[in-house]
Amino acid sequence: MPVASLGMSDAIAMQLRSDILRGEIVGGDRLRQDHIAARFGASHVPVREALQKLGAEGLVLFQPRRGAMVTPLTQEDAQEITDMRVELECLALKKAMTLFKITDHEEAREAIARGNTSEDLDQLMSANWDFHRSIYAGEQQPRLMNSLNELWLHNERYQRLVFETMPYKLKSQQEHVDILTAVESDKCDDAVDLLVKHICEGGAMMTQILRDRLA
Repeated sequence: MPVASLGMSDAIAMQLRSDILRGEIVGGDRLRQDHIAARFGASHVPVREALQKLGAEGLVLFQPRRGAMVTPLTQEDAQEITDMRVELECLALKKAMTLFKITDHEEAREAIARGNTSEDLDQLMSANWDFHRSIYAGEQQPRLMNSLNELWLHNERYQRLVFETMPYKLKSQQEHVDILTAVESDKCDDAVDLLVKHICEGGAMMTQILRDRLA
């Protein structure tokens, strides 16, 4: 949605959300309302509303006497996100494979192609989620997909660490191909097993990177 079509608080929230996901504002950074208001040429009211929106999403924490700060990245959070992804995404895939027709996978193939040709991390992150979302028949599982959308909002912060730190793109993209091949062959158990491996290996990289940073 274009910024011009948003209310001020939504526009501020959208930009701050992007800054947090991209790591331009890092975990633990304070978010001072006066600085944000000056940046956007806004009063404190829409700034406060924007921070509350991000707080509801879990991207911002509010501390007594210290105000708002970006939620830190932690090993424990990365592991919890990984565990939740395994449970929810496998549930979504199993259900989707009872609903899909072979022609329904064109979006997944296009997402893989866009990931292969992506020139920056923003494009790769978008293609990555588009692939996963496309194999879950989201329009027929709206409540589950709402939960996954929220989960992937936080997952993206950790995934960016992996792609920025390790040569993971080719491996991840090949795993997408393998998962889709199993889906298109109607091999549900194989597809789920490959998905679990894909998620868990990525999660292990997330926690290792964070562990190394704290060492």
